[in-house]
Amino acid sequence: MRPVLQLLLLFSSILSATSVSFRCTTRPGCQGMIGYVSPNTTTLSSIRDLFGLESVYSLLAANSWPTSDSNRSITAGSTVRIPFPCSCSNGTGISDRTPDYTVKNGDTGLDYIARTIFGQFVTYPEIAAVSNISNVNLINVGQKLRIPLPCSCDDVDGARVVHYGHVVANGSSVSQIAAEFETTEATLMSLNNETLSDPKNLQAGQILDVPIKACNSSVVSSLLVPNGSYALTANNCVQCSCNLKDLQYVSLCHIDVECPDDF
Repeated sequence: MRPVLQLLLLFSSILSATSVSFRCTTRPGCQGMIGYVSPNTTTLSSIRDLFGLESVYSLLAANSWPTSDSNRSITAGSTVRIPFPCSCSNGTGISDRTPDYTVKNGDTGLDYIARTIFGQFVTYPEIAAVSNISNVNLINVGQKLRIPLPCSCDDVDGARVVHYGHVVANGSSVSQIAAEFETTEATLMSLNNETLSDPKNLQAGQILDVPIKACNSSVVSSLLVPNGSYALTANNCVQCSCNLKDLQYVSLCHIDVECPDDF
């Protein structure tokens, strides 16, 4: 490769590596969530494996899809809510030791993995830092990489929320995103002031920290269910849902049809 072309490619990679970080200063851990936009038609099982989830049920719950829909197909361009454990330190939150990614044939570099496979929710320097990679230009097929997804556990406007990594769609505005997620433009600007100083500068593909209202459980103190989703407890036997009608407590719990007869 010509030296000039090498420099251009390196400069392009540096420009693309804009850090995606959410502030997290009040709690050491919680549940994080991102809205992953699938680059191709795939399956829930493939997305489960990509993000290191224990089962497809966590995906079904996060997206409020029926528990019977475990073979659901995901079309290219669809947004899938991905739940994951969040860990906070030094004022920033990242996914807690998950997911791990195994380098495959055709992966042209860390920047490709960050931008194409994980939809720019992470940058190649961030992958290199947590994966102890000293040479960002050298990765091998079969190598294990840790992917630090952005997250936060902070309250917003005095309330518990689930922080959601939202990919800005083409033609979106800050006010439209605020209305969609039942928050305010001022709240979005405050949460994202390090990367978005002016709502006019919003760009397609940008990652925003969006607070989703959530239900608390009156029975399980650690259970926080994002609005528009449900949680499965007791070995996936009890389904607890959350909607805007009642954000004080989990609004509906029932025995799921998949539960064993002797539960």
